[in-house]
Amino acid sequence: MVLLRNLLLTVLIHFSSYMYAQDRIPLNKHFYQVENPKTDEVFFTRLENRTQAGDTVVWIFDLQNRMVSQSRISINPEGNFRQEVTEYFDSMNNRTSQTILNLENSKYITAYFENGMKKGEVFKEDINKYHIWRQNPDSSYLNDYDDFKPGFNPNDLNDFYAKNLTYPLAARRSGAQGTVIVAILISGSGEAKAIELANGIQLDPVLSEEALRVVRLFKGPYTPALDLKGKPIEKWLYIPVRFKLS
Repeated sequence: MVLLRNLLLTVLIHFSSYMYAQDRIPLNKHFYQVENPKTDEVFFTRLENRTQAGDTVVWIFDLQNRMVSQSRISINPEGNFRQEVTEYFDSMNNRTSQTILNLENSKYITAYFENGMKKGEVFKEDINKYHIWRQNPDSSYLNDYDDFKPGFNPNDLNDFYAKNLTYPLAARRSGAQGTVIVAILISGSGEAKAIELANGIQLDPVLSEEALRVVRLFKGPYTPALDLKGKPIEKWLYIPVRFKLS
């Protein structure tokens, strides 16, 4: 664990020597592409570039052209694994978080910042093993999920899917498949305040409707996200609903 941690923390992001640039892609509030860029569903834009070294670099901007995030997919120079480094910024261009994700095993480290100082960290060592601290590294504890994000028991959801999720006949006949991402706004008290599609335009609408139907039936229970002081806050939770023909 220590070796992986040191490898991940040595990563620096350098944006230079780009080979090409694309037009900006309109995104909704969940950072997924929208079909019609002239609607009020557009909250952000996305710009992607490729470096001469073959790295993929992505920026996301708000409608005032302020950078919301930047990410880079590359090979870790010390560990020789594919990684994605993503940083988020507030409206004053202050960094609020940095996530270093190992794309080969899904382990990650997320550091959280406040006024330029590191005030929290999550290290995902395994699927149900997270090392977390807030305000001071000495406050570190082990958890079975990342509590900076809303949570729920995945076993409960899988059982619910098995009993309630169906593969629409029209989608089967057309060969439609894919993963629908459903966004749920979880309040500070653990209530689902809103449920909506995050990536709706990219999939068959019949699959999207079925995913929404099932997630609306699922009542959790949900656990609210915690802020840097450990207080419950309102935050979006994203649940994948996978449809795959056998």
